[in-house]
Amino acid sequence: MAQKMDVFKYLKDRLRIIMSFDYKGFLARVKKFDYKKLWSEIRSFDYKSSSEYGKLFQDKKFWRRVRVVIALLVLIFLLKGCFNHPPKEVARSRHVQTSPVIQKDVPIYIDSFGTLRSLYSADIVAQVTGKIEAYHFDEGKEVAKEDPLFTIDPRPYKADLDKSKAALAEDHAELRLKVDTLERNRGLIAKDLISQQDFEKYQTAVAAAEAKVEFDKAEIETAEINLGYCYIVSPIDGLTGKRLVDPGNIVTANSGPVLVNVKTIDPLYIDFTISERDLPRVRKAMSNEELRVEIRPAGDDDGPYNGELKLVDNAVDDLTGTVSLRATISNKSRKLWSGQFVKVKLILYTEKNAVLVPSKAVRIGQKGPYLFVVSEDDKADLRLIDIGQQEGDYVIAKKGAKVGESAVVAGQLGLSPGMLVQEDPADGETGNNKGGRKQ
Repeated sequence: MAQKMDVFKYLKDRLRIIMSFDYKGFLARVKKFDYKKLWSEIRSFDYKSSSEYGKLFQDKKFWRRVRVVIALLVLIFLLKGCFNHPPKEVARSRHVQTSPVIQKDVPIYIDSFGTLRSLYSADIVAQVTGKIEAYHFDEGKEVAKEDPLFTIDPRPYKADLDKSKAALAEDHAELRLKVDTLERNRGLIAKDLISQQDFEKYQTAVAAAEAKVEFDKAEIETAEINLGYCYIVSPIDGLTGKRLVDPGNIVTANSGPVLVNVKTIDPLYIDFTISERDLPRVRKAMSNEELRVEIRPAGDDDGPYNGELKLVDNAVDDLTGTVSLRATISNKSRKLWSGQFVKVKLILYTEKNAVLVPSKAVRIGQKGPYLFVVSEDDKADLRLIDIGQQEGDYVIAKKGAKVGESAVVAGQLGLSPGMLVQEDPADGETGNNKGGRKQ
């Protein structure tokens, strides 16, 4: 409509100029004009003489003729403009990049951060006092349960054991003597040859000797235990850390420094937290099936690694509003490390046949998230969408998009509904399959 008004105004202006022109006077002058004389003057004009030019420019007839020629040229221009219509504007299409709307099963999860922990961690300390003679492991290497780690000088404890054994032998001999004495006097007490008091003394002496033998046996057991403590072994299958005490140092029983730490490495715990707002969703999902977790350590390109949720803590932390959770994960490949910081996905369930749109296509407007799709007649169509969870380079569209449509991922700036567009393949798309439609 605006284009028609501009053409009408243009024609009206040209018509007004044409109608105001003095055609009768102009035609009369054209008829009276002596063209032969003009031609003869042109041929006889001396173009090399400067004086001739001076006379020509002072001649009033020359200027009248110039005005007639100019007026004729203007008239021709005006008449030409009346019949030359302004060119029609051709609607131009916008180049945009598109990517198809797809459909697939998507796991619904809760994002969190966590730390890997060993199931068992043992600080190895000396249980007897003495000098460290040697160590028997490589730092940072795995050891099995009962593998030797350190040796403390066993000689003092071997001597204590030998002393206890000798004392036991001596007390055994003493016991046998007192038992024999008691038996000899048992017949005498029956004949009243000794007093009852003397006989009871013999009985008491035997009982004391027996108790002393038992004491000696306990002393031997203690000495054997202490001697065993001189040979420190690993209490678990695990990975050794840095050796913290060198051979030659004296360590004190149960109060000395840690000699080395040993941690189990397979499987591992994953300790992480979730918001208390997500707790009902987690408990509901747990009632249906055992929940799975995916972890990805920072800088690790081999993940993700899968584990199973084992524990939801029995209380919400009232200071942070979070709940602690614990999962276990296999580490047979030894790629995971205790204490490592990891990204955690707690998978609640899998949404079947979810509709996914490219994340680059989604924009936020006054009415919420939206995107442009290319219609069948190559025009931009604006769609309001309800977005859900992110899945890689895509996001779930709960409504507003259909599988197979071409979503605009580049070139949205200045795009409006109904505008003609020309699809270019997005990165990773082939030229034969631009967007979601075959061209």
